[in-house]
Amino acid sequence: MHPRKFVRDSIGFVASQYVIRALLIVRGVVGMRLLGPLGYGAWNAIQLMMDYGGLATLGTQQGLDQTVPARILEGDQARLASIKRAGLFNVLTFSLVFVGLCLGYMAAKPSPIAGSWGPMGVALALGCVVLTNLSYYYMTLLRSHGNIGAVSGWFLIQGGIGTVVGLALIPAAGMWGLLIGWTVATLAATVFVQIQSHGRVPLLPRPSPDVGLLLRIGFPMFVFLSSNLVMRSIDRIIILKFLGTRMLGYYSVAVMALMFLLYLPDAIAFVLYPRLLREYHSSGDRPEAVRATAERFLRGLAVVMPALCGLAYLVARDAVLLVLPKFFAGVTALRVLTFGAGALSFVSIASITLMTLQRGRLLLPAAAGMIALGAGLDLLAVWLGAGINGVARATIASYVVNSSILLWLAFTGLRMKGWERAGAMLRTFLPLGISFALAYGLDKALPWALEMSHPIRFARMVAGALLFLGVYGVLVMPLVRGLGIKTLMLELNLPNPFSIRRAEAPRP
Repeated sequence: MHPRKFVRDSIGFVASQYVIRALLIVRGVVGMRLLGPLGYGAWNAIQLMMDYGGLATLGTQQGLDQTVPARILEGDQARLASIKRAGLFNVLTFSLVFVGLCLGYMAAKPSPIAGSWGPMGVALALGCVVLTNLSYYYMTLLRSHGNIGAVSGWFLIQGGIGTVVGLALIPAAGMWGLLIGWTVATLAATVFVQIQSHGRVPLLPRPSPDVGLLLRIGFPMFVFLSSNLVMRSIDRIIILKFLGTRMLGYYSVAVMALMFLLYLPDAIAFVLYPRLLREYHSSGDRPEAVRATAERFLRGLAVVMPALCGLAYLVARDAVLLVLPKFFAGVTALRVLTFGAGALSFVSIASITLMTLQRGRLLLPAAAGMIALGAGLDLLAVWLGAGINGVARATIASYVVNSSILLWLAFTGLRMKGWERAGAMLRTFLPLGISFALAYGLDKALPWALEMSHPIRFARMVAGALLFLGVYGVLVMPLVRGLGIKTLMLELNLPNPFSIRRAEAPRP
């Protein structure tokens, strides 16, 4: 692939992810206003089922990511076709098994999802699961063949059509509008990538020894992705199961804020992982070779994320009253989870560092333990009658423990001495503690009342944000000295119109 095309495609992909995030936020806010807590809670519930459907392929996609490029370079068309057809066999087989298990479970016992949507709604959602997994199979192969533009196109089509059609149908169809829009969008996006395949993607599956090979190779990354999803969603599952759909609807504002705040660490991990792999392998697999890079990005994230968390905490209550007053019951959970996002953000860098150092096997027991801890604390909060606010507090506690353990393992893998690890842990969590104390103190000091007029409420938000940023900046200044925040941001390759024009401009 020509370097200029690679840069253009990479920038296009990242830009498409920004657009999709913006569309999902618009869909979330407008959908909440139109549907209310009960309707949006039902939508959030069926989304959980669709999210978990993405795990049905058990690492096949990740196995294809690692094997297909190598076989393309070998030039052996027979071996390449075999791995592709085996991948298609896995994707279709495991997706249909997931569909069967879901239908069997819902037929055997009542569930909130089936109670809200009925057989037709469940069938549409499971159809989206199969189409999405098939699309991811197509996109994996197209990316391996250098067609990154098709991948960006799939996300834009699904997100764009799903948002526009879904919101347009809500006045007439209620919550069904979102599901119908998402189904139409997923079908259209799947057809798009199938057309883009140009014969490079097989239409018929075929089992072979490569079926097991894909699962073995892709399983470590699958463990990371699946544990990450479970860690981020176990609170919603418990709320849906024990507190009901309406409570999940109130909690949805907290989930939306959490997902928005976690975009930054997710984007950093996306950019940083291949860089760490390159530096590690080029140095002869020496952990010391990636230590400076990993520490630098972690230090930057540890300063920037708490700033975003503190701002979100200060403006959340008034923002919800201004935009989503029906969801005010979820404000406390939202404010708690803003700092949960800060704690959870360190997990991404710690995990990719462990995988780079070929210590990914540690992720499995760590993930199992943390999921058990999170589920146990959330269930305890429900048992004590603490409601969604108690679940949010239990969730942030599990996030802090999870981040601490994975960071300690990552620092150990980087061959830090005991005192160095302790110092790195302090540098990582200290800004988050400063942010919480400062935001909490300012919130108590600034006057607030439920009956405030909108102009006064807005002025309070602005004043609180400015005071917080000014004081927080002064307090964390010693921690960022010599770090080079601007350089770090440039290294993330965030898209802008000027960089796109430079990438496309012909050389003189």
